[in-house]
Parts: sequence; structure tokens; C-alpha cells
Amino acid sequence: MRDHDSISTLFLVGLSSAICVESIRLGKGSPSNPGPGLFPFVCGITLGILSLISFFLSDRSLLREMRELLEAKPERKVIFTITSIFIYPFLAQVLGFRLATTLWMFFVCHLVGRIGWKTSIFISVATTFGCYYLFSVLLTIQFPRGVFGF
Repeated sequence: MRDHDSISTLFLVGLSSAICVESIRLGKGSPSNPGPGLFPFVCGITLGILSLISFFLSDRSLLREMRELLEAKPERKVIFTITSIFIYPFLAQVLGFRLATTLWMFFVCHLVGRIGWKTSIFISVATTFGCYYLFSVLLTIQFPRGVFGF
């Protein structure tokens, strides 16, 4: 039963991503001047968040299994890290620099680096905002804003 729940919730995450992408193409507008894609965008985000919550609640052992997989064969850490580096630019375009970098740093610290929750969260947030401050504020380099606008 667990596999069916995981597959269906991952399908819903993909569906919500497609809804969000298409609603952006329609034009979201702004809260004061909404475009035709604003309501589908909000619905897609809501569906995605609820699907991710359902995915992680349906199988609490998912993180444990992923850790066991990484511990069983150390070379898989390298594969996961390289794969995540290739996925990161796409996430940065969709989610924006700050959110994508925070999630990526957390993934690398917690799952690959085996650092605890609190330390991983602190490192990922501190690194993200340190990089953002250095490059965006001091050097005035523009980063992708993503669908959330930050």
C-alpha cells in the first residue's frame, strides 16, 4: 500500500508543477491586478504542498531508507550529489535562488553529509543568505526570483 501512496502523491506533485508552469505562462498578474493564471497558480501551489505533506506522512521511513541506501554504498553519495548539482539550476529557475539554495544545502548537509537537523537547517539558511547578501546586495548580481517572487 505504501508504494501506491508514494506513486500517487508524486504524480500529484508533478501535476501541481505542470499547473504552476502553465499558469505562469497565462500570466499571474499581481494580487492587486490579478491575471488569468493567478487562481490556477495558487491552486497548483496548494496541491503541491499538500501532496508533499501527504508523501512524507504516508511513509515516515523514507528518510531512513534513503540514509541506509547512502550508507550501504558510499559511491552513491557522489552520485546523489552530482545529480543534485544538475537539478539545482532548474529548481533555482522555478523556486528562486533563496528557496532552491536552502533546500539544496539542506539536502547535501543532512542526507549526504549526515549532519543533524538543527545544524543542517542553520548551515543551509546561513549559507543561502550569506551568498545572497554577498552577490545580490554587495555585488548587485541578479538571481532568479522564481514563482514565489523572492
